[in-house]
Amino acid sequence: MEKSIAKKSEVYQDCYQNVRKKINRWAKDGKLIKKTGKWTDYFIQYLLILPDLVHLMIKLLVDKEISSLYKSYILIALAYLVSPIDIIPDFIPITGFVDDLLVMVIILNKIINSQDKNVLNKIKKYWAGEQDIFSQVKEIVSVLNELSSRIPKALYNFIKKKS
Repeated sequence: MEKSIAKKSEVYQDCYQNVRKKINRWAKDGKLIKKTGKWTDYFIQYLLILPDLVHLMIKLLVDKEISSLYKSYILIALAYLVSPIDIIPDFIPITGFVDDLLVMVIILNKIINSQDKNVLNKIKKYWAGEQDIFSQVKEIVSVLNELSSRIPKALYNFIKKKS
């Protein structure tokens, strides 16, 4: 039984690593920009932490020491992630997961900003990603803020050109 679980874990990790390599190759070859536009360059590396974020959220969700308030936030994020109704449909390559990532990061940022020492320690404990989770969340929120400040101007310019 234990070997079976270990074998499945290896398969999932291999799948994740293969997807990561493919995305990095597409980014280097410029294929992503051709398919999705330049704005996705911001999110390519961030999208690769999505599985780690899901893992973290599930670990926090089943932890008995995490308050029900934080668990409700986590449930909202996970429900959005698995929901077939998205702002950007998941069947669109790469860009379909940007909204999932943003929802996860916004929820996690809200939890981090609570400054609850117990929760912050649990986040550190459960984080399986390679880089520091707190700096990555801060960076993604910063990029999100930058992009959101550009969206109204882009929409205005688009409408103005159509008129």
